[in-house]
Amino acid sequence: MRYLLSFLVGLLADDRAQIPSSLTDDYGALLTTTLRAMQPEIKDNITKGNVFLSYLRSRDRFKKQDGGERVKVGLMHAHNSGADIYDGYGVLQTAPTDGITSAFYEWAQLSVPITISGKERKQNKGKHAIVSLLQTKTEQSQASIMELLNNCLVSGKISSGTSSAQGQFVARTGTLDTSAAGPLPLTALIDVTATRSAAIGNINPNTYGFWANQATASSATTFAGLKQEIGAMYNDCSKGVGGGPDLMLGDQTGWETYFNSLQSQERFVVNDARTMDVFAGNDALAFRKAAFIWDEIVPDPDTNADRVDGIGSMTTSTIYFINSMAMTWCVESDTDFVTTDFIRPENQDATVAQILWMGAIGTNNRRKLGVLSSIATNITA
Repeated sequence: MRYLLSFLVGLLADDRAQIPSSLTDDYGALLTTTLRAMQPEIKDNITKGNVFLSYLRSRDRFKKQDGGERVKVGLMHAHNSGADIYDGYGVLQTAPTDGITSAFYEWAQLSVPITISGKERKQNKGKHAIVSLLQTKTEQSQASIMELLNNCLVSGKISSGTSSAQGQFVARTGTLDTSAAGPLPLTALIDVTATRSAAIGNINPNTYGFWANQATASSATTFAGLKQEIGAMYNDCSKGVGGGPDLMLGDQTGWETYFNSLQSQERFVVNDARTMDVFAGNDALAFRKAAFIWDEIVPDPDTNADRVDGIGSMTTSTIYFINSMAMTWCVESDTDFVTTDFIRPENQDATVAQILWMGAIGTNNRRKLGVLSSIATNITA
C-alpha cells in the first residue's frame, strides 16, 4: 500500500503525466445571448424587406396590442346626423347617432427555426466561429420568414373558382398545421369582386354596402385609355374624407405598361424623402399623390393565376390602390419577431431557436381601397 501511494504521488508530480484540463463553453447560452442581441436588427430587416409593410410603417400605421382574443378596429360607416346649422338661441341637436361599429381580425402567427447541429458546432469550434455560423443561419431564417410574410400579405392563396374567373383569395395556411391561417392578404381586403359574400373583419360587404371596396375591370387598349382608368379608380378611392390612395401596387407587367406610357414625359419619380427611403431609390413611379410600385407575386385575380403556388398563367395585369390611413398593422406586443432560447430536442443532436411573430393586418374603411384588374398586357401606344 505504501509503495502504491508513493507511485501515485510520483505520477502526479511528473509533468509528462499531467492530465490535460478542458474548458467547455455553453454554446446554448452563447447562441441565445448573441441571438437576443441581434433581435432588433432581425425585426428591422424583416419589416424593411417587405415593401408594402415598410410603407405602412413609414406612414405610422403600426400599433401594438397586449394580447386579446382578436384585433378590434373601430370604423365609421355613417356621418352624425346631428350636424346642423343654428342661429343665436336656436335649439341644438342632442339626439345620439349610430354609425360607428368595429371590425375584428383574427391573430395570425408565423415562425421560422434557427437550427445548429452538433456536427456544425464541432466544425465551428470557438466563440467567433460559432457566432459567425449563427449570423449565417440567422440571415437564412430572416430571408425565409420575409418571403413567407410577403407571400401572405401580397398574394394569399386562391381558395375557390380555380377553373373560372375571379375566384376568392384567402389567407395562406400552414404546411404542418393546415388549419392555421396567416394574415389577410391584399387580395382579400381588396377583392376583385367587391360585393362577394365573404366576411372581412366579421362584416359581409354583400350585406353592408359601405364595406365594399372599389373594383373595376379594365377595357383600355391604349396608354391614354389606361391612364384614364387609373385616374378614375384613384378618384373613386378618394371620395369622402380621408384623402386618396398614397400607394399603388401592381404586377411587373402592369408597372412597365404604365412606365412606358410616361416615356414622353419628364418627371414621374416620387421625391418624398420617406417614400424614397422605403423604396430604396427611384423604382417608385408617381401618380398624383400615390407611389406606384410592383411586386413579382401580385396575382391575376381575373384569371385566378397565383404565382406563389404556380396556379394558372398571368394573362392580364392588376393594380391595387391603397390608402395607408385606411390600413392597420397590429402586432402582439410580446411577439413582434422575438427569438426564443436555444433548446435541444430530445431525439436530435442539435439546438433549435425560433423567430416568432403574432399579428394581424386589416382595414377600417374598405371604400378607400380599390383594384383595377384585367389590364391588357399588350398595350404599346
